[in-house]
Amino acid sequence: MRLLASLLSSSLLAAPGPVPSDRSVEGPSAVAWPEGTPEPELAPAPKPEPAPEVAPTQPPPPQAARPDNRTVRVAVGLDPSAPGTKAERKLVGTLADGVRSSEGIGVDARRLRVGAPSAREVCREGRDDLVILVGYVGQRPEPVLLPYDCVLDIVLAVRSTAAADEAGLVAALWKEHDALVRDGVQERRRGRRLGPKARAGIVAGVVVVVIGAAVGLLVANALREEKVVLKVGP
Repeated sequence: MRLLASLLSSSLLAAPGPVPSDRSVEGPSAVAWPEGTPEPELAPAPKPEPAPEVAPTQPPPPQAARPDNRTVRVAVGLDPSAPGTKAERKLVGTLADGVRSSEGIGVDARRLRVGAPSAREVCREGRDDLVILVGYVGQRPEPVLLPYDCVLDIVLAVRSTAAADEAGLVAALWKEHDALVRDGVQERRRGRRLGPKARAGIVAGVVVVVIGAAVGLLVANALREEKVVLKVGP
């Protein structure tokens, strides 16, 4: 037994140990800073820059309604159904002032004389785009506003007299006109009708021409040389 134990111990002592690997690397060892020399201060780590603030996107403001660039010619007056009382004439004056102060559309307004014909007859003169008359409809005792579209030759919706001084009355009527055009209503062909003064001038001119021709014919007959032949018998 002693012999076996001595053999085992001698074999263990004689066995070679592990060979150190060439890849083993020793880590850095602490180095003492020389005395009397201040140790350098380490720069602080840079702070991350804050992300730029993004302003919240605001929805664009709604566009303001642009007025129509067209100038609408409007005539106001009394309808033949109105007798022409003081209250009705005052209402026509209020309507004329409201039309002249129209907003959202250009307006060229004129006031018709008392005793003017119906709106359709006024439109035939070719001077206006809209005619608004104060008159009566059906069995209603109170007066109303009767608008007529001269361009389309069509009656527009009746308005209450409360709208006479509204600045948006003409713009609302012209929107109704545009809606009718989009629905397919065609503009009527309007030949410009001569006014009373122009017609009177033409008639006067024709009369002068006729009278001049008659006078010229008379003068020519008077100056014509006539020969008289007398026959004397035996």
